[in-house]
Amino acid sequence: MGIASKSTIKYALFICFLSFKAFSFSQNSADCDLRFINHLVNRGNYHEALYLLDSTDCSLNQLNDSVFYLRGWSLYSLKKLLQSSENLIRVSSSSEFYLKSHFFAAYNYTHSGNYEIALKTLSDISIQSERELSLHNLELAGIFLLQGNLIKFDESVSLINRNQYEISESYDNLLRISTDMKTHKKKSPFVAGLISGIIPGSGKLYSGKKGEAITTFISTVGLALVTAESYRKTGFNSFRTIASGTAFVFSYVANIYGALMTVNIIETEYNDNVKNSILFNLHIPIRNTFDR
Repeated sequence: MGIASKSTIKYALFICFLSFKAFSFSQNSADCDLRFINHLVNRGNYHEALYLLDSTDCSLNQLNDSVFYLRGWSLYSLKKLLQSSENLIRVSSSSEFYLKSHFFAAYNYTHSGNYEIALKTLSDISIQSERELSLHNLELAGIFLLQGNLIKFDESVSLINRNQYEISESYDNLLRISTDMKTHKKKSPFVAGLISGIIPGSGKLYSGKKGEAITTFISTVGLALVTAESYRKTGFNSFRTIASGTAFVFSYVANIYGALMTVNIIETEYNDNVKNSILFNLHIPIRNTFDR
């Protein structure tokens, strides 16, 4: 059976279900069939699950942990992280989904850059076991690393039992990232621009772009020599001197500006890579712990 046919059948069945629900509503009231909604979530039909959660009696049952979890998990799967967290943190401690919901809520806030809210969400979690405590401290350590607080990172890491397989790999990766951050020598745009003004191309060399540095030096210095030679032979007001001089000034200014931008791009890429690596190593342990 083709993909299109399977999709058609799936939506036809869903429409039939909605039609049945509409009929039931006309007779009584729309039921909150959490088992069917959970089935939709497990099948990855998140939009359909959210539709039912918001259009049936589920929307009236504001204190149902399963409703909060299913809505939060569907939103999480659709990458609507802040809306997901708003539902997940409302799952009570009496629910079987409590720990999963609150850890994922904290991760969602972390991924969205709301580090203080993420820290508070983690601090409010009721920890029951050493495994949960190690996961808790790993998540804290990752947030501190994202904030650049290496002292608190080291404090949190020291409380982790790295022998737990769910977190061991991420634990090692976060340690490597922290070591790299400690030894990383941040490039200064000011220094790159200053030395480029003194020796064209030196700012690119400072940024680690050796090939670009050589090209910039040759082109800028070459134009300077051409301008000087034209001035010596034809004078200051000749077209040749003005043209070559204008090209030299443009190349010289571009050399300084290019050095500034190169440093900014390199540092931005470095910070983005570090952030993404940390987030990845915070996400995997939660998945390993709760999605087995």
